[in-house]
Amino acid sequence: MVWAFLGAYSGAGEPPGAPRIALPGDRFAALRAMLPTDAAARAFAPIKKTADRALGEKPQPVKRIVSEGTLYSDPEKKRSLAARRDLFKIEALGYAYALLEKREYGEKAREFVLAWARLYESDGNPINETEFVRLMMGYDLARGLFSAGERAEAERWLVRMAEKERSEIRPGTSAARNNHMSHRLKIIGHVAYLLPEPALLRWTAAEYKRHLEQNLDPDGSTFDFHQRDALHYHVYDLLPLVELCLAAEQNGEHLYDTATSRGATLENAIAFLIPYIKGEKTHREFVGSTVKFDRERSAAGDPSIRVGASWKPEEARRLFDLAGHFSPRFHAVRFPGGENESFERLLAKMGGRR
Repeated sequence: MVWAFLGAYSGAGEPPGAPRIALPGDRFAALRAMLPTDAAARAFAPIKKTADRALGEKPQPVKRIVSEGTLYSDPEKKRSLAARRDLFKIEALGYAYALLEKREYGEKAREFVLAWARLYESDGNPINETEFVRLMMGYDLARGLFSAGERAEAERWLVRMAEKERSEIRPGTSAARNNHMSHRLKIIGHVAYLLPEPALLRWTAAEYKRHLEQNLDPDGSTFDFHQRDALHYHVYDLLPLVELCLAAEQNGEHLYDTATSRGATLENAIAFLIPYIKGEKTHREFVGSTVKFDRERSAAGDPSIRVGASWKPEEARRLFDLAGHFSPRFHAVRFPGGENESFERLLAKMGGRR
């Protein structure tokens, strides 16, 4: 099915303008001025290292990514995840271009984006495709180096991805209310804000609110926490929603502040983790999971899924780094093992609400 928003999309013939899903230009200027400081330099160093290495590499796109529903030892999954590292490189190249103002980073991001746009075909699986938002971020930052024709090519490819993701929604299934839908909304929403496309933006906002109604409980727990009996999946469910809210905030839409009819909020769902991070509570993961594949993955030795293992608070660090954009209380939470200023936490501070 070809959705109505595709017919309305006019392509990328207009000048790219300011970033649409990344930090606004003025805040990038402020961050650029901070780079010589020790804390900012340490936070940016891993990004620059990835970007510098990528300058000497060639893109390795694949036609399909195979990951969700397969064991970590599957050879095709290993090949897919190796190729998917390109998406992290594109994001790093975009940030390096924006902050260091060296054209070679942006040109390399352009090379990688076009290589993927010309080969990859979306299958509408949001778990396989969630990291394409990193590609979108790099594209957003380097878009001015693409010709009008290249922008049209890249953006029509992203629209097709959004269309496929939307067409794969199966109402009434658990995937329509758990982390799959969270990641699906993240992907579709980033395409909508990146273009931007009004009809798709309206759809995203409406579906986000509907999703919270069936995903969040007033006590802060999520459908995923109850389905999988795992804080691992509670985090995995919330993280894409926070990423979507960041893109929305950049465009003047405050999705983060949404409350459900029962009073559940994204903020309370994130705060649900604080007692576990502080060690006031503990949780043995996946013991009561209703998903058979969790036990299969654990039995196969998957290090990320171990039935009965204690949850590791480190898994929530990125969620709290990003969520601090909306509420400084999340940056005040101290994780076991000390604090390291991540680049994403630095971005959240720079772009935080004023």
